Amino acid sequence: MSLKMRWFGMFLLAAASVAWLSGCGGGGGVKGTPSGPKDSKSDHKDHKDGDHKDKAHKDGDHHDKALTAKDVKMPDSFAEGVARLDELHKKIHHQIEHNELKHVRRTAEEMALVAQKTKELAQKTVAEDKLSDAGRLLNEVAGYYKPIDEAADAGKKAETEAIHKKMGEAIAKLNELAK
Repeated sequence: MSLKMRWFGMFLLAAASVAWLSGCGGGGGVKGTPSGPKDSKSDHKDHKDGDHKDKAHKDGDHHDKALTAKDVKMPDSFAEGVARLDELHKKIHHQIEHNELKHVRRTAEEMALVAQKTKELAQKTVAEDKLSDAGRLLNEVAGYYKPIDEAADAGKKAETEAIHKKMGEAIAKLNELAK
């Protein structure tokens, strides 16, 4: 066996070992079975043991499953994207006002995805002298997802409101650029 083949074999063995140890591909082939060890610090802090047995959640509606671009209504233009961010910002305001902090995460996650898509669309329609500002503001809006999620999950209404206000300031500046 040549030296190259030995190295290639060692590489494949190492890659397979890493995948196996990290839990990739495990679960015994049973759909829905976790493949790796459970983290003791689960995101289900507000759930009791039997909460998910009643099938109240729709299959695609579980809050632990990350949203993708396919799950979100994406804009077709920069102006539509800014309008959608404004709409989602108002939805978060409503959720905060009605103490629905557990719902803020999904809306903020959707905002982050819309902001990323809007940044792509800005390349096509925003004037070159305003493009860097638009990109910076859209990154800022997308970047608020994690802090507002953490504040809302912790039940910190005042902190959630403060982050929401910063989001609103960035969106107001984006509205000016969209004109």
